[in-house]
Amino acid sequence: MHGRLGPAVLQHFTRGKILPCHAAETITGLEFLSVRSNHSIAWIWQNSEAFNRYRGTGWMPEPCQSCEFKEVDFGGCRCQAFALTGDAGNTDPACTLSPMHEQIFKMAEREAAGNNSRFIYRNFAGGTLETGGEHGA
Repeated sequence: MHGRLGPAVLQHFTRGKILPCHAAETITGLEFLSVRSNHSIAWIWQNSEAFNRYRGTGWMPEPCQSCEFKEVDFGGCRCQAFALTGDAGNTDPACTLSPMHEQIFKMAEREAAGNNSRFIYRNFAGGTLETGGEHGA
């Protein structure tokens, strides 16, 4: 999901957790409640800290806070910001206004120019090459 967490979509997984997108659980520090909790889906959507932390524009850092598109893209994808910068509250590096945009895209260009065709699982230590096997895991 691009943009704020939980604007118009929610997902219910077999574990019972209610998530704003399939990747939301990758953001550390957010606790997504289950339908098995003592709260309704409506309460989780409207009141849970995980769904509210990145709602609206008050949480946004600069340059998002001053951006004319902040009510359109809501700062970009929180999961992508977390995956690429280590902080879900950072400006999404896909945005040209992000302080990390150039660095992230130069890294992608370097990796694309290389002849390494193995999949790299991203993490904050720099990535881990796939270990082999039928599905690359």
